[in-house]
Amino acid sequence: MQSNVCSLAVLADERPSERRPTGPDVGKPQAPEKTNYLLKADYRTTSVQKLLQLSDDEARAFFERIRWARLGEGRQVCPQCGSIDSHYWCKGPRRWKCRNKVCGHQFTVLQGTRLHGAKKTYQELLALLFEFVEGKDSVSSRQLSGKYDLAYHTAYVLGMKVREAIADSMKAEPKLTGYIQADAAYFMKYVRPGNVGTGAALAAKRDQKNAGLDSEGKTKNTVSPRMHALVVFVQTGPVGTRRYKVAVVKTENQVDLLTLGKEYCDREGLLTTDGHSGYNFYTGAFQQHYVVDHTTQFFTDEGMHTNLAEGFFSRMRSAQNGAWHKMTLAHIEEYGWEFAWRQTMVGRSNLEQLEDLLARMLNSGRSGRYADYWKKSAAAPSRVPDAEDDAVAMEVDKQSVPKKRGRPSADTVRPQVPERPKRKYTRKTSLTKGAGQMPQPPGDAQESPQSDRPQESPPGR
Repeated sequence: MQSNVCSLAVLADERPSERRPTGPDVGKPQAPEKTNYLLKADYRTTSVQKLLQLSDDEARAFFERIRWARLGEGRQVCPQCGSIDSHYWCKGPRRWKCRNKVCGHQFTVLQGTRLHGAKKTYQELLALLFEFVEGKDSVSSRQLSGKYDLAYHTAYVLGMKVREAIADSMKAEPKLTGYIQADAAYFMKYVRPGNVGTGAALAAKRDQKNAGLDSEGKTKNTVSPRMHALVVFVQTGPVGTRRYKVAVVKTENQVDLLTLGKEYCDREGLLTTDGHSGYNFYTGAFQQHYVVDHTTQFFTDEGMHTNLAEGFFSRMRSAQNGAWHKMTLAHIEEYGWEFAWRQTMVGRSNLEQLEDLLARMLNSGRSGRYADYWKKSAAAPSRVPDAEDDAVAMEVDKQSVPKKRGRPSADTVRPQVPERPKRKYTRKTSLTKGAGQMPQPPGDAQESPQSDRPQESPPGR
């Protein structure tokens, strides 16, 4: 009996205890940490220092490789006539010259691109684009202005040209296929409340029976009339294969959402949305439509969710608070396409992202919206006089005439305008005599003909 007790005690000592010790100095079990791709060494394949240390020929060759690599080694395309050949290289002006004898146009690798007419070196342009790549929550124009000694509007136009190139290139990509998530978020909604004062003014407002109502007794408008919704479509899949499409609508109405869905998504796609009524028409328009009721669940029984679309808007809100601070209806869609590109680039190294961004800048043509932002190109006059025309006057647009405002300076000489001669005033002698007749000028009056009847003598004679 004693041997059995001893054997049970030995087994109890050898058996591992299921209860973990507790206490402040006992740590939690080590879980495998998932390192973000931005923190890995594989992501850091280039830097600003490496880009600025490139020679002029190396930086130019980097641009040429991105733009003309698909044409073959040593071949370029002339932006004037479109001929593809091994064109002449001019060492003096450091330009290419078209081999076509009829054309003979000289061009650079930046001509006909979003960077057309840039006055920065190739190294500085690479560094500026790299700053845009590394700004994971976007980058402000003022930050680029102070960091690279640029005028604020120069940095602003460059950033908007980058966003414009991203939008134009991503809109031209094929439709989304497979499993697709769709969601929308409203921006520019906030309306700043009026000042209520302090002390007695605040106390009086609290005591008002109509607190929160306007002068007409109606509820005050707390939503801005400029509010619009940004709609995003996400093609799900492993990291590096996801694709995004965005668009701006006034509200989540069924007509606009169905139109955007057919424009951006393939008819054989499997769409997942929330329970908003604007997505009801997706049920018959696509192969399958999954609805996630966010009032009761985060994902359906089949495992469908909209987390990727909601994560997209999370990054947008972060950039709005940290970099932009203000959004307008004219640029909200371009900001959305910027983060559509950033989400697409997740998992790639910074050099791959820089090459992809530069390819979109060089292969999407010139900017149409920001090409002449400063409006320096003079407008042609409405009428150009001929050489044989003797006219001294020419029609000029009123808006093209510069206006000089303000007080004249001390050395300004004003032209002396001769005074106009005053009209001679002739006084009327009577209100009845000669009424209705124009007075005759003195000296020109003719003697009236004498009457044939005799003159009457005055009375009293």
